[in-house]
Amino acid sequence: MAGNKLPLLIINSSQKLINQLVPTITQIITETGIKNIGQPNMEMPTTCLSKNELNSILQLRNNMVDQLNSISRTIETLSKPIDTLNTVVTTTSTILDATKTARTAANVALSFIPLAPGAAPAAINVLGDLINVLDPNIQTAKNKISSISEALDYANDKIFKLLNLLKSIDLYLTRCGIPSSDLSNTSEYVNRIDQQYTQVQESPTSSQVYNGFTLDIVEEQFSPTIKRIKGVARNSQGIILLQTPLSFTTSTQVLIAELKLIIDRSNLKAY
Repeated sequence: MAGNKLPLLIINSSQKLINQLVPTITQIITETGIKNIGQPNMEMPTTCLSKNELNSILQLRNNMVDQLNSISRTIETLSKPIDTLNTVVTTTSTILDATKTARTAANVALSFIPLAPGAAPAAINVLGDLINVLDPNIQTAKNKISSISEALDYANDKIFKLLNLLKSIDLYLTRCGIPSSDLSNTSEYVNRIDQQYTQVQESPTSSQVYNGFTLDIVEEQFSPTIKRIKGVARNSQGIILLQTPLSFTTSTQVLIAELKLIIDRSNLKAY
């Protein structure tokens, strides 16, 4: 049951982050006069507030970063089980693929050997039993990964967007003379999300090679007129080892970024 609660806990944590930061960001926008904050057409005011007012905004900004770091650490901790599950899927998929190959080879070899009707070598039965055991284990792990990844994708997307708003505030503060050294730093987890999502947004195509995995987007028909998409990571043999949940999103970059985060967190390599 604990595993079933993880996605809800992750989403609740990200919602808590939004509830804490958005009112303060709105207050800063109102006080500074920044227009279209976080957007390509953002406009900075031509004048700066007084030194005392700037220091007050700096304090608000640093408090928000502390909140962002704290809740992000909680989200990172809640997402830890996905690392173990991904290792299970990667390892088990490799074993299962090898087992199926061995069974096929054995069956081909036995087709040239005369056997009594109904005779089945023990080795073939063992391979078949192993396949029957591994297949459900992979599916169970994939189902758990899917539910946690979907919640994590939601949370990471919100972290990335909030961070972009904070960066706009940082730009205003530094332009108005606040030293960058006075700005408290975001955590390693937040920085990793920022790096991965930014890299994907700058990528000209959705299909990429990352740590030996080929990352791509797969479409599945949901209805005659609607499609859902998911990100997949294949090894060199073309076997899908990782995938995101099916989504109605139109942003393929978010799905590719989520795959990269999973690969980095679990230190996975494609073999």
